[in-house]
Amino acid sequence: MKRSVQRLLAICGILGPISFTIVLTNLGFFQPGYNHVTQYMSELGAVNAPYAIIMNAAGFSLLGFCIIAFAFGLNSSINDVKNSIIGKIGPMLIAVSGLAFVMIGVFPCDPGCVTASTVGVIHGNVAFVARFALTIAPLFIFQRLMKDSRWHNYHIYSLVIVVVSLVFAAVYNFNVFENLIGAFQRITFGVPLLWVELMSMKLLRLS
Repeated sequence: MKRSVQRLLAICGILGPISFTIVLTNLGFFQPGYNHVTQYMSELGAVNAPYAIIMNAAGFSLLGFCIIAFAFGLNSSINDVKNSIIGKIGPMLIAVSGLAFVMIGVFPCDPGCVTASTVGVIHGNVAFVARFALTIAPLFIFQRLMKDSRWHNYHIYSLVIVVVSLVFAAVYNFNVFENLIGAFQRITFGVPLLWVELMSMKLLRLS
């Protein structure tokens, strides 16, 4: 892959989580009565939300496309000496997550994100795929990171991200702190996105 293309893909990986955070934060303040701590992110893109189009297009879908770009850039940058199938699962999961984020924007949740329609069911399923695929992706790219001298220092970091993400995902899924569901959802999605951000910055330095 040309260095200029790899650099562009790295920039996409950097800008995706940043732009999503900006859109999410600002729309939460603009939408009357919305609370980042107690409400789901998808409620900003629900069918009755005043800024649904912005959240779904400039928030979820744009993030998805940026993650897909990052997946291709990362796969091309990390050596895969054995060219193994397992080594390709990580980037594939990242791309799947990106596609799922795009689909979140296409299929908004029902009002209050209480599943009441087919579109709402699809939204819930693709949201789970987006989070789960991105959470476990570092686990499958661990071996490639460890064997590439340029990325070696990132393999332990990637494993830590997986563990931390799974812990918060468990707390979120079991509604341990139901009155803080919005905060825990943001942490559950945010930790893997932080991994994308830092890996993209490294990718940019190598391009």
